[in-house]
Amino acid sequence: MATIQNAPPFVSYSTLSEALIPGASWPAVYASLQALKGHVQEYPGCQRFDVFVRVEDSGDTLLHCYTTWDTPAQLEVFLERGYTFERLLADIGAGTGPTRSLVMEKVF
Repeated sequence: MATIQNAPPFVSYSTLSEALIPGASWPAVYASLQALKGHVQEYPGCQRFDVFVRVEDSGDTLLHCYTTWDTPAQLEVFLERGYTFERLLADIGAGTGPTRSLVMEKVF
């Protein structure tokens, strides 16, 4: 009788950063995010860099920025030394910082 081998679960490691971007700052943040995506995707182990937005009634933009990594070690190096979304907001003086940041495991 054949033995069935279970494959280990596919797991990747992600960050989520959420921010409310003032309407006046959105053009600069948008352009900077395009450059940041190209930069971060060159880091070893980066699988994805995704940004989701919703324009609020006030004209501000609610933004979710996700990065996904192969290993926890690669994610940790990025958070410690890489150019993160939080660092970008501080550098361009967008008038805001992240409202929350999470590190999560993607299971499927």
